[in-house]
Amino acid sequence: THFRTYFQMDAASASTLAGCFGLMNLFARSLGGITSDILFRKFGFRGRIWAQFLALFFEAIMLFVFGCIDNTQPWYVALSVLIFFSLFVQMAEGTSYGIVPFMNKRQLAVVSALVGAGGNLGAVIAGFCFYKPIADALLPFKIHAGYVMFWALLSPCFYWPEYGGMFSGPAAGYAEEVESSKEPKAVEAAPAAEGSPDVSV
Repeated sequence: THFRTYFQMDAASASTLAGCFGLMNLFARSLGGITSDILFRKFGFRGRIWAQFLALFFEAIMLFVFGCIDNTQPWYVALSVLIFFSLFVQMAEGTSYGIVPFMNKRQLAVVSALVGAGGNLGAVIAGFCFYKPIADALLPFKIHAGYVMFWALLSPCFYWPEYGGMFSGPAAGYAEEVESSKEPKAVEAAPAAEGSPDVSV
């Protein structure tokens, strides 16, 4: 709709350009999960929170930049920013599911369902709160960008005692359990049965 009404493009061309947003799903969501896994391997659980923060942060930046592109500029400028915005949107979805298994293991199915449905609900809420009541064609994108940035900046508030947070490790008791679980345990040889030959060296 934005390309058709604001940039005065025909429906076929506008839908083709808008389709680039959806095409990013082919790899960008997986890229977010891979990034979360890589940072988790290097930095532990805090790496997953950093991956989530960075994806949301740059999503907000790209959305704000998209809202700054008026129709005096070529349409391909808006398209290029839209592609980068979509990249970080889908990556944020992947990083979200990198955190989901750690939130509540007993209610993993419920948490996964809420996260999956939350995206659809969020789109409806954003449409009614940011885009429908504002007549300006670009201002809603900037307000929405501020909303995304607000949640990105809340990432340091995420904390699990057993895993830690963005800037801290697990709580003392949990940290000791993690360290003890990493220590190799001595394996005692089973006693040889009576009458069997001793094969120990």
